[in-house]
Amino acid sequence: MLLNYLFTDLDGTLLNHHDYEYRPVLPVLSRLKALGVTVILNSSKTSAELADWLKRLDLQTPYVAENGGAIYWPQSESGVPVWRPELLGRPYSEIRSVLLRLREENAWDFAGFGDWSLQDVSHFTGLRAEDARRAKERAVSEPILWFGSDEQFEDFKAALSRFNLRVLKGGRFYHVMAHHDKANALRWIKERAIESANEPVKVLTGALGDGENDRAMLEAADFAMVLPAANGCLELGRKDAYYAQKAAPWGWVEAVEGHYLQQLALENN
Repeated sequence: MLLNYLFTDLDGTLLNHHDYEYRPVLPVLSRLKALGVTVILNSSKTSAELADWLKRLDLQTPYVAENGGAIYWPQSESGVPVWRPELLGRPYSEIRSVLLRLREENAWDFAGFGDWSLQDVSHFTGLRAEDARRAKERAVSEPILWFGSDEQFEDFKAALSRFNLRVLKGGRFYHVMAHHDKANALRWIKERAIESANEPVKVLTGALGDGENDRAMLEAADFAMVLPAANGCLELGRKDAYYAQKAAPWGWVEAVEGHYLQQLALENN
């Protein structure tokens, strides 16, 4: 038995980086569903944001929030699927406490979602007010903007490591979080799929991303597809990666139709 899972980043990958356009992907998502491919949103976005995007994209699949820190896997309750989180990250309150302490002790110049109003989040992200509210409902990570020097930033990263935290660069923000990433979530879901199957299965994974926080996921997948980022193209350490020429969402369509589906056809022959 062959199971196909396609993991995709959202911002800059499935969604246009500037205006969040996504409609060109809808026919392709329908085609993937008909082919039995499970599409999994694997994003730095929060669970509240992703739940909304599942509705917009007409997906009823597992999803991964906050850079692999929270995996939402359906569990059946009275025959009704309920998405419950498997947390791989540190609680948001602990992360905020560390950040506030470090900023006060060192006078470092940075700010994050926990410091900002809804209007501030909308300003820095381009999100509407309701979407900004969902973005502030964080569980295991804090996006920040760094305004200090590069030297101070290195000191900041070293200080975070003493609290077993790290910084991961995304498309717009630095994400302060524990030692988890999108690849951890990909492997967790792959293992869960194998464990829950009633027969021997082979799981093939595809991944699409555009940012540094997608690198580990792209390297871990069987098929890797890279979208051009707003600040340059991510270069992977593998020769079989596909590099889309168009920006999201058209580049997402290009990569899935021009590469991923062709690879699946080869696997099935």
